[in-house]
Amino acid sequence: MDTVLVTGANGHLGYNLTQQLVERGYRVRAGVRDFTSKTKTRDLVTLGAEITHVDITRPETLSAAMKDVQGLFHVAAVYETISRNPGRDVKQPTIVGTINTLQAAHAAGVQKVVLTSSATTVGNDASLAAPLDESRWNKDAIEPYVQAKTSAEQWAWEFATRNHFNLVAILPSAMIGPGFRRHTPTTRIFEELLRNRVPVVLPLGFSFVDVRDVATAHVLAYENPTAAGRYIASARFCELAELFTLVRNVDPTVVIPTRRLPERLLPVVPLLDWIGHRFAGTPRAISCAFVKEYGHREAHFTSARAERELGWMARDFSVSVRDTLSWIKTELLPAGAACSSPVT
Repeated sequence: MDTVLVTGANGHLGYNLTQQLVERGYRVRAGVRDFTSKTKTRDLVTLGAEITHVDITRPETLSAAMKDVQGLFHVAAVYETISRNPGRDVKQPTIVGTINTLQAAHAAGVQKVVLTSSATTVGNDASLAAPLDESRWNKDAIEPYVQAKTSAEQWAWEFATRNHFNLVAILPSAMIGPGFRRHTPTTRIFEELLRNRVPVVLPLGFSFVDVRDVATAHVLAYENPTAAGRYIASARFCELAELFTLVRNVDPTVVIPTRRLPERLLPVVPLLDWIGHRFAGTPRAISCAFVKEYGHREAHFTSARAERELGWMARDFSVSVRDTLSWIKTELLPAGAACSSPVT
């Protein structure tokens, strides 16, 4: 089997992807920035992956990690919705990291690269009747993470075309599911619900997908010799009110908010978010750019191309919700921290 490198291997998607690759018999180099940290590498060591130093902002670490590698899964990126300096903290490492990684892969003669992009790179406003597909690009991105992922993927395609580089991109929507030691902006809401710290339902909605299914999409794209271009991996769109109800259906002991914030008040949410952080210590989650990017719209995506060409299929969304709650309760929350019982 091939030797493959996974950048960002200790992240939510990186870990799940590494696990699936190891299970399929690949020799996996798990690229981790803090590679000497036992806390950040122990799960990967348990899988049997080879831990290697990869800092996508330092090209020399990439060159060393790609020696004798046949395949690359470039997963590493900064996924944050709150930053004092988004250009420095979010956009620069994601864009420059992609440039460094693909240049190193090309120089090392890596045969195939699967790039983790984002469904938001095709847009954030589409109906269920006319969902967004891979032919679109988000030309009006406002939120720094969306801007970064869009610019990084566009550069990647220009580089691949110019250098006849074998590149495939997977575009996941918001990922939930097990297998993480640090919350992403997407998974954090589940812990807040478990701790009974969500006071009101915001008039927002997002498209979601199980991280394990996204990992599978990466593997399928790598193993399929005819895979080419972009593939959206998304399960379904869900308003937060519907998501909270689903959480309650999965675990009836979870207390979900009953009050709904009027949509006209959505612009003041970033201020309330800051006040909650300042005086109650709750994690920051929503910026003004975030509200402008996702507010007052729905983002429906179609994964028909991945289903048709890769044989990909998303699992039942309620299973993903259940497994996310269970993981947080058993792996992340201190004993007695949750305001509800274990999920079974």
